[in-house]
Amino acid sequence: MSDAPFESSRRSRREQRAAVDGPTTEQLLGLDASHATDERPAASDGSAAVHDRPEPLDRSAKGSGDRGPSSFVGTWKPLVAAAAALVVATIVGLLVTVGFDGAAGRSLGGLLASIVLGGTGIALMARTRPAGFFALRGLDVLWALVLGALLPFVTGVWAGSLGFPALAALSPRWLVLGVATPFAVTFMLTFFAIGFVYPAALGYVAKRLSSTVARIVAGVVSAAAFAIIPVVFAGTVSGMPMALLVGLGIAASVFVGLSGRFWGPLLMGIVFTGVWVAMSVAGYILA
Repeated sequence: MSDAPFESSRRSRREQRAAVDGPTTEQLLGLDASHATDERPAASDGSAAVHDRPEPLDRSAKGSGDRGPSSFVGTWKPLVAAAAALVVATIVGLLVTVGFDGAAGRSLGGLLASIVLGGTGIALMARTRPAGFFALRGLDVLWALVLGALLPFVTGVWAGSLGFPALAALSPRWLVLGVATPFAVTFMLTFFAIGFVYPAALGYVAKRLSSTVARIVAGVVSAAAFAIIPVVFAGTVSGMPMALLVGLGIAASVFVGLSGRFWGPLLMGIVFTGVWVAMSVAGYILA
């Protein structure tokens, strides 16, 4: 009788014991992470477990790349930047005015100064905006359309002759400077004074005054920032009387103070300028 079946059975049992008692290839090579973790000695006081636990990411730690807006928002830095931009823009505009005499020089100087201010506002306004500042609601659009259509007539009474110099005979040169340029001036001044100066001033005074008083102060500062270019380049900026632009700046500052949002005042300024240009062109044609 052959002993082969018993020898095969004994060999299989020996192989099983070797597989259980001996280390596997993965363990010898250090590839079995689970066994390596289990075999790590644990400290009696539990300090090893605390040491091995991953620490949470602290974004506010010193040396972090994300410093947040606290170093700029609510400080004097945005206001200093706005004042510096006003000085530079005024100097640049006056240099252009010296090079071009008369109303054309004032128009070009005011336009270039407004572009410098608007570029500053667009570059920095995102860093000073409060929450919801760039939101747009239907009520903002409604008020912008109504106020933009009525303000040219209201401020025109203040300016005299309804604020439309085109009711007299106007030169074709004015049609070039007086149609496109007023939109650019209004657009840029709104971005600077309303989009940048207002939230910068609000962020600074809100830490020192109550909410209502802070809005009033910020509105006064933004209205003054809006009016500086029209006042310096008086009496007109691209054919638009100074009083109209000053009145628009006051209305835009009140608008943003009440709503806390930017797009409504900007739309109001576009409608305001559009009505004024349309009436002026119509007066020129009918003159």
